[in-house]
Amino acid sequence: MTSPDQDIGLSELYKRGLRAAARTLDLPTIADETQEILSSALLDLRTVANRLNTLGLFSPNESFEELSTRNAVYMLVPYVIGDLELRARSSDDEQRMEILRGATIALTSFVRLIDDYGIISEADKRLHASPPPTDPAKFREDKIARYKAEKAIKNAVEAFQQGRKSFGAADTSNDYSLIMGLVPESQEGDGGDEEEVRELVKAVLKMFWVQAVGHLTNIEKEIKMIREAPPRPQGGLPAEPGSSSHGSDASWKLDMPLGGQSLLDKSGRPLRPFTILPSNAGERARLQAEVFRPDHRLPTMTIDEYLEEERRRGNIISGGGEASFNAPTSKEILKEASEMDGTLEGDEKSEQKRREEEEWALFTEANPKGMGNTMNRG
Repeated sequence: MTSPDQDIGLSELYKRGLRAAARTLDLPTIADETQEILSSALLDLRTVANRLNTLGLFSPNESFEELSTRNAVYMLVPYVIGDLELRARSSDDEQRMEILRGATIALTSFVRLIDDYGIISEADKRLHASPPPTDPAKFREDKIARYKAEKAIKNAVEAFQQGRKSFGAADTSNDYSLIMGLVPESQEGDGGDEEEVRELVKAVLKMFWVQAVGHLTNIEKEIKMIREAPPRPQGGLPAEPGSSSHGSDASWKLDMPLGGQSLLDKSGRPLRPFTILPSNAGERARLQAEVFRPDHRLPTMTIDEYLEEERRRGNIISGGGEASFNAPTSKEILKEASEMDGTLEGDEKSEQKRREEEEWALFTEANPKGMGNTMNRG
């Protein structure tokens, strides 16, 4: 008895899986509905991968120029499988590790397939497969360059789809729709430029090769984090105090509350709310006193006291303004005081004014105008 999927064409089965994968992008990943759609999409795509293996569509002894342009689109099947597997839900670290291993196998298969066909140049391998630069400016520059390259490829695919009748509707809003748009609706050609299609498919393969390399790098980091993380008890909750995981460390001990009722059940779940306080009585009293304090710092002096302190420190400049502008200068005050005839103060100010004028006359005679400017002399 044959499976119902055996009656569906390869391209239609491929598109069905991609269409289901695209639907999950608008749904929360953790939801049951999303995971069911992901499982359905993975089932279709794995069926496509099995058919490709049966047909022997790809060969390590074949170059990209020898490969049919229509068949080249199916090189992306292992990439999509690996990308979808990374979005699968897991309940513990062990299950997550299994997911990461499966995604690694699929993505590595895609990367090797692209390498076998010589699609990626050595320069691109050094740029994308080598460790990221430590210089933040260089890292940002590379990231912007990759974004612009991906944007240009998506624009080219969209323009290509709009001008080719045998291909689906133009949609480059996500990676799955982008790939689906390159799968022809029919096996007959439409008289277009085959070389144009080949170069476009090649550019898309390069773009997803870069993404696959990034996925593999992130998977390696996540696996390392899971392996180095401390073991967690069943259910992901802290172990019960006094258990073997804590040994004989007395710092984990909880005092028995009044009434003899335990705070935790056998699995370590709290039976009722409780607060952990320091053992020092003085520290507990300090924390209790700070419970109802304001969440901001209160002022320690009045505004008048603050201004007086600033004036004492010399940080306030007095004077200025219109009153200072209209006030008489020292020369004007001296001139006015010297005109007070018949008084002792007037005579003193007059004599002071005479001495200042005489000193100024002697100074100007000894230092004629321009005497200090020696910059322009020959």
